[in-house]
Amino acid sequence: MSFHSSSSDIHITHENGSTMLVCQVRDTHGKMNPRRIRLDDHIGNTDGWFIWGGVNFTQSAENIALEHTDRGPKLTAELHKRDGGFRERQGLFLADKISNQDGHLKFTGP
Repeated sequence: MSFHSSSSDIHITHENGSTMLVCQVRDTHGKMNPRRIRLDDHIGNTDGWFIWGGVNFTQSAENIALEHTDRGPKLTAELHKRDGGFRERQGLFLADKISNQDGHLKFTGP
C-alpha cells in the first residue's frame, strides 16, 4: 500500500546527523500509528544524485526539504558532487520505495 495515501502529518526531521521520515500511518484496522523511518539507511548520494539503496545522503546534502506533490512526498536537497561543487536541486519520490505494511513504514528495496 502506498504509504502517503494512508498516512497523515507527513514530514521530515533531522536527528543525530540523519534525516527521518515521520508520519501517522493507518493500519488494516483503521488505527493511526506514529511511525518513523531513517532515510539515511536507504538513500545515498552518488556524485550529486540521490540513489536508492545507498546510505547517509544527509552527510553530503544541504537545504533538505520535503515537498508535497500529487505523486506523493518528494525529498529534495542540494547534493555535493565529488569535485566539491553542487548539482542543481535534486528530488526523489519517497512513495516509489517506501510502503505502508499494516501500519508500518517499510523500504521495498533498491
